[in-house]
Amino acid sequence: MTKLLGAVAAIAVMTTASSASAATIFTPINQSMLDLFGTATFGATITTTGLFSHSFAFKTTGFNDASSSVVTIELKNGKKNINFTSVKLDGFAFTHTGFDPGAETWDLTTALLAPGTHHINLAGKVVTSGSGTNAASYSGTLNIAAVPEPATWALMIGGFGGAGMMLRSRRRLAVAAV
Repeated sequence: MTKLLGAVAAIAVMTTASSASAATIFTPINQSMLDLFGTATFGATITTTGLFSHSFAFKTTGFNDASSSVVTIELKNGKKNINFTSVKLDGFAFTHTGFDPGAETWDLTTALLAPGTHHINLAGKVVTSGSGTNAASYSGTLNIAAVPEPATWALMIGGFGGAGMMLRSRRRLAVAAV
């Protein structure tokens, strides 16, 4: 009986160890860095093959223009590779710009974001062509910049108009004085 319990315990430990090593390790978007510098990185390392769907959340205050890029590199000799099927920021689709066997790149040049919580959603498949045991990974960069509100634009345009009127009236006064 003791040998049977020992064998069951050993199998349980091995099963737990293998499932613990089969994990996805995330690098979430650092909100503090995004707020302070307007840029942050994100990504994941995936140790299993098959389909995946990941989401990275961040918040903005005010209206912002966003751009982003996601990159993964195919490993040769039977190692794992990520093939994305979709990369989106709140429904704004990224464009597939770089292809295997080099760096697979997906870019988003611009997206106007309202204040609130936003998500970058990535879907794809981790594949392998051999017995390689290396993990597959991807990384991304997110950039945001505040967009002036309409009232700010109106004030700025009004200022330019006022400066133009002042210059024009000065010319008239100079001509009249001569």
